[in-house]
Amino acid sequence: MSSLLNDIHAEDVAEFLNRNREFFHVFPNLLNDLSIPHPKSGQEVSLLERQVYQLREQRDHLKVEVDTLKDIAGENGVLLNKVYQFSYALLEATTNQAAVDAIYHTMQTLFEVEAIALISWELPKDPMKGMTQLGLSSAWSNSLKGTLEVDKPRCGLLEDQWQKGLFQTEQPMQSVCILPLGQKTVWGALALGATTDRFNPELGTYFLKVMGQMMSARLERLF
Repeated sequence: MSSLLNDIHAEDVAEFLNRNREFFHVFPNLLNDLSIPHPKSGQEVSLLERQVYQLREQRDHLKVEVDTLKDIAGENGVLLNKVYQFSYALLEATTNQAAVDAIYHTMQTLFEVEAIALISWELPKDPMKGMTQLGLSSAWSNSLKGTLEVDKPRCGLLEDQWQKGLFQTEQPMQSVCILPLGQKTVWGALALGATTDRFNPELGTYFLKVMGQMMSARLERLF
């Protein structure tokens, strides 16, 4: 008998009770002899008290999850409204230059971006103030274009060579968000710089992708 008991582990008992949920219906008196410690105080409590504590813990955990979802929904609502205003500004622009100006204005005032650069590797039909043609003569420009894919914004730390080539400012940018422009192939990009890690690699890119598509559709006629 003692050998048999030594072969029984706590996991075996737990598995048995899990497969036999009516066990305590058959042996209800065992409930009176169970010793259940309180999770925090360690004092012995009744089964009912332990269940009440566990339910409260689950309630508090669910409340935190619900509050987090509410915060995310609120933030997404604010961001969606900004994307709508950005899209409206593009549609309202009657000329290509007005569209480029609208991009800079909304990024500066609406999204509060610290550094902005609208670039292209192709020469537009008409010169556009605010749009810089890079070409492929420099290694960093080739590297930048090589990392971009249609409809796939990139966020992360800013490489030193990209900093010097993209942003005409002595203020060092720590992170960058690059929105590729082009519907079939990448002909340009909108680069957004931040002095903090605002544009970290974990940043959600759904709304950025939408804005990139809007700009691509509006500016595609330039080329």
